[in-house]
Amino acid sequence: MTGVYEALQRVRQGGSLPALSGERQVRPSNEKLATRQPGPIAIELTPLLAAVRPLLDADRGAVLHFAAAGSGEGASTIAREFALLAATTGRRRTLLIDAVRHDPQTARFFNCDTAHGLVDGIWIGHEQADLQRLVPGTSLSVACLVGAHGNAPADAVTLSGLYEQLRGQFELIVVDCPAMESGEYSTLLPEETDGIFLVIRAEGTRPAVITHAKTLVEQAGGRFLGAVLNARRNYIPEFLYRLL
Repeated sequence: MTGVYEALQRVRQGGSLPALSGERQVRPSNEKLATRQPGPIAIELTPLLAAVRPLLDADRGAVLHFAAAGSGEGASTIAREFALLAATTGRRRTLLIDAVRHDPQTARFFNCDTAHGLVDGIWIGHEQADLQRLVPGTSLSVACLVGAHGNAPADAVTLSGLYEQLRGQFELIVVDCPAMESGEYSTLLPEETDGIFLVIRAEGTRPAVITHAKTLVEQAGGRFLGAVLNARRNYIPEFLYRLL
């Protein structure tokens, strides 16, 4: 515990946390690592990547949150596809963080270790956990914020220091956030991010709920960048839609 105390003291004094490099990952030699590529939805997200490009050209990495007002709106899918797009077509060194502790769908999609996360690594030592999973054929790494078996506190000081450390390692850090209705979102320090996207399920989220979620972001000091409409349906035939 002495090492943990000293690490946190360095953060409070303006220092940095121990390096959380993914280069020391340990994987079973017989494990199959499937290459992942952006899916069809990535085409719709291309303008989004272009819109945030000024943030990515800064001297330090950008932290972006993807969150939804309620569960089941597709925030994890959008965060995953956006991160893959940035790490492949955009060729950006990208880290995708699954911050949904009780249901880490994003981490499981990439066969990432869900037992321990980045915060756990600060407390127990990153040598003891496979913190970041590098996705073959891309510039994308994936990690959990807090593992299912971890009980390390993701307090404001620790999380702030973690963001700062990761900004020096990656050009883009995408955080798949828990739904705002869970009450856990504000603990992810939205005020320290470079921007927040609200994911909305088309024809499934009431306007009042959307307005309330946007207000929560702004009250927390977060920078609201816009909304992403998920699962939108075209009622016009495709060949006519292309002519409009």
